[in-house]
Amino acid sequence: MNKSDSAEKNRRKIYITLSLFILVYFFSWKATLDTYSFWLSEKIGLDGVAIGIVFAANGFCAVLIKPVYGFLIDRLGLRKDLLFFISLISITVFPFFFYIYKPLLQSALYAGIALGGIFLSMGYYAGCAAAESYLDRFGRLFDLEFGQIRMWGAIGSVFSAASTGYIFNINPMINFGLSSAGALIILIIVFTMKIEVNEEVKNRIIAKDKATIYDIIALFSTRNFWTFVLYVCGVVWIIFVAEQQYPRFFITFYASKEIGHQMFGYLGAASLGVEFLFMMIAPGIVNRLGPKTGLLITGFVVAARFIGSGLVTSAITIGIIKLSWGIEMSFLLVSIFKYLEINFDKKVNGSMYLLGYQSVNYIGTVILSPLSGYLYERLGFSHTYFMMGCTVLFFTIISAFLLQNNKRTEPVIAENAHA
Repeated sequence: MNKSDSAEKNRRKIYITLSLFILVYFFSWKATLDTYSFWLSEKIGLDGVAIGIVFAANGFCAVLIKPVYGFLIDRLGLRKDLLFFISLISITVFPFFFYIYKPLLQSALYAGIALGGIFLSMGYYAGCAAAESYLDRFGRLFDLEFGQIRMWGAIGSVFSAASTGYIFNINPMINFGLSSAGALIILIIVFTMKIEVNEEVKNRIIAKDKATIYDIIALFSTRNFWTFVLYVCGVVWIIFVAEQQYPRFFITFYASKEIGHQMFGYLGAASLGVEFLFMMIAPGIVNRLGPKTGLLITGFVVAARFIGSGLVTSAITIGIIKLSWGIEMSFLLVSIFKYLEINFDKKVNGSMYLLGYQSVNYIGTVILSPLSGYLYERLGFSHTYFMMGCTVLFFTIISAFLLQNNKRTEPVIAENAHA
């Protein structure tokens, strides 16, 4: 077998391994979080304001943990220590929810909120961000497009969304058990995964000099950092804060909560199917038009979804609007990683994703979750979502003038890499 054939074989092997990893990881964490707001509302008995506080606490803990994870990724290079840790935490989700989290939320609400925020952030909220950062990093070593690996995460999410609503109506604890079982499989995949490349290829993706705390602090003095953060604050904050209690809004269009749960699961699966398809085509579009254009496409789609959500009155229409989630996520994630790769030093790629994007996003969760919960109760879902959509449109237009318009750099061909 010549060098070219060997490189292609290894490339296919790492593609399959990374795809399987992200598929199972997304099934595992989605099995818990897809019906999380239902569980808090219907099984624990929390109202909209209390649920907003829960998500705010989760966001606050994620803000603290994500920069640590990002710094560790930049320091560890190709080592998988952090992935092992995340897998081990995730394995314990069932006993944690059953024996610790649920009793605490019912007897000592704020203690439960605090402990739950730490646990879910280490395993899922910060853990998912770290997994995606590793996916981008490992993929680029073998000239693999992030979107075409990450799309298998959408398939894992489809499996979860198609089943968790139905399972929730039987016993929500089964979903937490599925999460733990999936995390065990993830641990095995991480243990058997081998990411080995020659020094030339490694140095194109991984900086020779390890990131220091001073490199992270220096980011705060750059214009590029703050224009990117403005986009995250104006567009991405709204996406995820609005999505927290979107299931509660969605089921109001149906005759019973049980039917709403199942329909939300089915449409969630359909929107993830859309995400799968667009993850395949988004890299080509973003490579051609540039990551800035990809981010703007995301903003306009998000604005249309929430403005539309505030205006519609039928279950069919809200179902069609829900499908645009897949388009949003595809263009957002592909564009984010390409934007950071082109516009920031590779020494701080992991930190920029988990600090500049993920942590800033969760600061928005901390700030806006209680406010959104209050607005839902005071103004109703429709009026609140219309306001959110208009806000996203405003910041997308501003970002069209502020974001850098750099195009994709030449791909890295890992001819001498081996897995």
